[in-house]
Amino acid sequence: MKTDSNLPLLFCLLVGISLFSYSCKQVPKGLPEAFEEKAFPVYGPYRVYKLPIETGVKVVNPVQVSMGPKGMIFAANQSGEIYTLHDSDGDGLEDEAVLYSDLNELGLASPVGFAFSGDTVYIGTRSELRAFRDSDGDNKADVSWTVFDKMPVSDHPYEWTSALRVGPDGWIYFVLTTDSFNSGASPDPEGIRGAILKVSPDGSQWERLATGVRSIHGMDFDPQGNLFFADNKGGGNALEELNLLVPNKFYGHNVKKYEGTFEGIEAPLYGLETEIAPGGIEFNAVSNDFGGTGGNLFFAFYGPGELWNRGGVGRVAITKTSEGFKFEEFPVADIPKLSDLSFGPEGSLYVAHHGKSDYWYNVVEEKTGGFYKLVYDPSLEGKNPTQRTIKEENFTAASLENGKALFGIRACAACHAVDGETDLLGPNLKGLGKEFSQEEILDAIKDPSKIIKPSMIATRMVLKDGKVLLGRVVYSDQEKVSMMLVGNHTLEIPKDQIESSTEELKSLMYENLLAGLSEEETKNLLNYLSSL
Repeated sequence: MKTDSNLPLLFCLLVGISLFSYSCKQVPKGLPEAFEEKAFPVYGPYRVYKLPIETGVKVVNPVQVSMGPKGMIFAANQSGEIYTLHDSDGDGLEDEAVLYSDLNELGLASPVGFAFSGDTVYIGTRSELRAFRDSDGDNKADVSWTVFDKMPVSDHPYEWTSALRVGPDGWIYFVLTTDSFNSGASPDPEGIRGAILKVSPDGSQWERLATGVRSIHGMDFDPQGNLFFADNKGGGNALEELNLLVPNKFYGHNVKKYEGTFEGIEAPLYGLETEIAPGGIEFNAVSNDFGGTGGNLFFAFYGPGELWNRGGVGRVAITKTSEGFKFEEFPVADIPKLSDLSFGPEGSLYVAHHGKSDYWYNVVEEKTGGFYKLVYDPSLEGKNPTQRTIKEENFTAASLENGKALFGIRACAACHAVDGETDLLGPNLKGLGKEFSQEEILDAIKDPSKIIKPSMIATRMVLKDGKVLLGRVVYSDQEKVSMMLVGNHTLEIPKDQIESSTEELKSLMYENLLAGLSEEETKNLLNYLSSL
């Protein structure tokens, strides 16, 4: 790609953010100590503040936080309210949420994508990409229109239009999440669900840029115009992936859907290790020091499923060399269940804490979730650690050998591969010890239905001849559904033979797998799993 020396400034002006918005600005002094959150481990010279938003829109399971027009901080609830955050008392912390637009009034849902250009805000919903504008300056959208609505839409709750960005060319880049594990997936003849697309600002033109992506909630352009994106592990993705967009490439997920349309798989640039389930990502401006992180790529991590204490903020320093890109990863803060993040106009980092929800990310409590603000404090330089302390595990060869034997005897190997590549009925367990503690692994074995990855949800299918099938969907199109059944046998079922299909939030994994094992045998099995 040809690089224009003025591209970084041109690009930032295009999306309404000046690189100079951060110049020489320091964090507001004297932030209220009452709202400083000291329970979260922090790595580096930062303080974490809980935004005391008590007036205006009720904050419930936020899925978005992004800087928008006029440098305002925009946010969105999973339930559909789009709002801006305001500091009504001038103490440096936003305390009011002002409604910008309510998607419920438009019959739209799942506002997990956000981007803007000038005074136009783009929101990605499950059924369309829609533009909004506040024409009278009252901080409430009074004009809106559909930009793109070609996405296949079914009743599945994981169909999202996510990771929106306005590119250097002024087009809107976005992702349609995969339909690979949806038995009721709508026809997708153009193969755009599970792909990265871009659309012109007026919606008159669009292109499919890449395929084979799974669940991307964050993309961002670096100053040179390279588009980086983070994809979630599973379904052919062996890692929590950091990728670089190469037009017309295939990125490895849902091979069957795109069979015959690609040559080879584009490998990820890097495997993220700070946490699992990356959400929003954003490059810090080169001019924003923020503790020596100018130009770094920041990540919001949701963490695994219903483990409500997991999640965090991470960053990666990316260096371009003659041999490609070099990556160095650091944790920033262990804040649970983060869905998104964004740098604000003064250079602090805002993060959206999704909070507790049901399996489909919808509200389960009267009020849950909120926002935190990470503030750089020069006085903390050198006082906080910059990496986590990792406990070294020294498993004996005998313990690992005995654990491996139990893994086979207890039929774990019948459903779980450990090579990072093979797709069996259950998740591939390669890297399990890096992602979960032994206590979390033990809990998952004892209660296998407590946390189920979306791609591992069981489906009960009743055929018109009365036969009942139980397994997980691995592929679906307008003519057939492929199900992996117990024994790792994949069966193709024509859709015209299906009477009914329902998802079940009960794991396909057997319960009581540890029954009869001694304490030492259980420990050996856990040691083996942790060593993978």
